[in-house]
Amino acid sequence: MDRLFDISRFPDPGSVVLTIFYFPFGLVLVIIRLFIALHGLLVSCILPKSAATSFILKSIFAVVGIHIMVQEDKRDEKKKAKILVANYISHLDHMIIDFIQPCHTPDYQGLSGFEQWVFAYKNFGISKGTDTFEKNIKDYVTDDSNKFPVLLWPEKTTTNGRKGLLKFDKFPFSCSSIIQPMTIQATRWPLDVKVTTLTSNRWTDFFWSMFFPYTIFKIKILPAMEKSVDESVEEFADRVREKLSSTLKVRMTDYTFEDKEKYIKKLDSESKLKKASSNKKTKPNPAELAEVSKMAQQVKEVLPETPLSVIEKDLLKTKDIDRTISNILEGKIVIPRNASDSSILSVPSSIPEVSQEIRDKVNTQVSPAQQKYSAHYFPKSSSDRHQSFEERKKIMIETARQIYMEKHGLH
Repeated sequence: MDRLFDISRFPDPGSVVLTIFYFPFGLVLVIIRLFIALHGLLVSCILPKSAATSFILKSIFAVVGIHIMVQEDKRDEKKKAKILVANYISHLDHMIIDFIQPCHTPDYQGLSGFEQWVFAYKNFGISKGTDTFEKNIKDYVTDDSNKFPVLLWPEKTTTNGRKGLLKFDKFPFSCSSIIQPMTIQATRWPLDVKVTTLTSNRWTDFFWSMFFPYTIFKIKILPAMEKSVDESVEEFADRVREKLSSTLKVRMTDYTFEDKEKYIKKLDSESKLKKASSNKKTKPNPAELAEVSKMAQQVKEVLPETPLSVIEKDLLKTKDIDRTISNILEGKIVIPRNASDSSILSVPSSIPEVSQEIRDKVNTQVSPAQQKYSAHYFPKSSSDRHQSFEERKKIMIETARQIYMEKHGLH
């Protein structure tokens, strides 16, 4: 799925470096072009929507660096389509198509009146709900007094347009039996900077189009397609998608615009996890290192066959003796053969002798972390309490040792 979208506008580090050097010139170009584009907006307000107005606006946009090439035009004057559909590669696509074929593009997002005016969107009542929105579009299409067609995006979201088409939404194909399919592609000069990204918006797409010298949009107007009597809306949508796919020479995918939203959330979540992980990777202070070293020695007493470096590494994560012992006994820690400590294949001779009485009290069926080593009664004298503590400590150590030896076959 990641091949359908561009995460970054810049394909390589070289283009980033060149853009940095070009930045002062690009910024001046943006300022000049914004004044020219403002004249285009005034023209669109003064003159009514028509083919002549679209031609004037197309010429103005050519001055600001947005060039439009019609590579193929197979419109049939006998088949007047009320619905235009096209692949979706940037937030400027509808303006580009409007310069070639005057049309209305619905506002899908509930934009402000200012944004609708600047980016030439028509309000079909999306703020009142999807049902009202779709009903208003169908009413507009069926009204013969409306001269201009409606441009709809079956993919419902942008892609890079180079690898595949998303699964089409069936709504555009339920509005009319005649559909006018079109394809759109774009390139930039002199740098191959992408016209849109996975998370870009209309303002950023517009800025970068003003920033670079030339952005070339290539349009192909395909023959109008008509729905057969015995053909379902889904079948009609698939047939149109297949036509666009073959024209663009890209494959048809099973991904939808919802999958893109999930993909964005996934990348955002992974980014936050990496950031949180990097913040946690701070060097321990001397006091922490001393504490870890002390705890490591205690674990070493229980599990003398485990290399000290392995114990310390796990303690830096757990900060808990019992958890580290359990991790080692349960095989959650991989012990390298070349670890810098005594070998795990033999029992060291320094292991103290344990009395038979202590061994009889050892239970190797339960892990040391889960066993209870409390005394059966509370001794009255301090010496008895100390002796009871030492005995329970020896039982705990011997239990862990026996489990470790059985696990690694050291008997």
